[in-house]
Amino acid sequence: MNRSAVVRILQQQEVCSRADIARQTGLTQAAITKIVASMMEMGIVSEAGIITGSGDNRRSIGLRLNADKHQIIGVKFARQMFAVGVFDISGKIYVHTETKYPFEEDPRKVLSAMKKQIHEMLDKYENVVSIGLAVPGPYLRDEGRIAVVTQMSAWHTVNFIEEFKEEFNKPVFIEHDANAGALAEWLFGGHPQPLHTLAYFLVGDGVGAGIIERGRLFLGVQGTACETGHISVDVHGPRCECGNYGCLEMYCSAPAILKKVKERVPECLPGGNPQSSDACAALFEAARAGSQKALDVVRETAEYIGYGCVTLINAYNPDIIIIGDVVSQGGDLLLPVIQEVVRQRVIPELHTKVRIKISDLKVDPTLYGAAATATDKVLQLPSKFSAAGKRG
Repeated sequence: MNRSAVVRILQQQEVCSRADIARQTGLTQAAITKIVASMMEMGIVSEAGIITGSGDNRRSIGLRLNADKHQIIGVKFARQMFAVGVFDISGKIYVHTETKYPFEEDPRKVLSAMKKQIHEMLDKYENVVSIGLAVPGPYLRDEGRIAVVTQMSAWHTVNFIEEFKEEFNKPVFIEHDANAGALAEWLFGGHPQPLHTLAYFLVGDGVGAGIIERGRLFLGVQGTACETGHISVDVHGPRCECGNYGCLEMYCSAPAILKKVKERVPECLPGGNPQSSDACAALFEAARAGSQKALDVVRETAEYIGYGCVTLINAYNPDIIIIGDVVSQGGDLLLPVIQEVVRQRVIPELHTKVRIKISDLKVDPTLYGAAATATDKVLQLPSKFSAAGKRG
């Protein structure tokens, strides 16, 4: 957590003294000296000559990130696409690709194509130290498999740990997509500090949340905590593939929007066989153009996202809720309704203390989160990755 704080400061300021870092983190200079020493041992941080401190104008030794020497491959696996990108530990993106596939595609073919792209990037970028993979939830982290992937039952038996543990000469870390998005916001989002509790609310092909409290992910015993998308908002509603009824995911996810658009605003859909992301983009475009039918669907969707925010506030009391993924692209159309729902349904003492915003990360938060997952592991155990890098 403390190494992450140092990285966040050096991302924003490029060069900074130990004393300034101590002031900004609230840690003692002795603690910062020890933390920086471990990061220098691995080569994550280096000294940058004499600088003038921002607080007392004293001259001191500056520090900078050696970000380009510690690159990360991030991989996003989703229901009809996967993406692969190369980043460094400052969050800079070098390259990324997206590959779409149909629901019915054989998982082995998808995994083979994914691994091929990762190998190609490893061949091209020699400073990669680890790989992060973000997958839909509920992800059983000890078993290495996804318990429920809506409309993709063939993936339930895929063991991601077994698939990737021996494939590359770099360690691979796998995380639930909403947790990964939360890490991306924590490490790379540039949110004002200090933050006690950050909630990342993923609203895309699935719906879920990632919670970071005091710099650490809230996981639960199997890693499936915060499955907000499978909380009932209508106990008499339709049955979900998870076994519950009226799950939030069935009302505001991208596939739910696709279904609503086909039924109520079919004229705004592109031709052919549009994917859920296409339906979301078309819906928001039609709503901004003034279509009342589209605006009605958008408002209904925003209300359900608001119900999810109400749950997050009452359950976790966060400083901030950041809404991300495909559906968040409706930002300016969604946010006023979401905030209205929260004001109506949460006591003032709570809702006045939480900020709700749309993610402004320039990269897909889940792909960014996959990179953040691997970055987080590097920062937790720098000496281990130094040795791993030498072996690689």
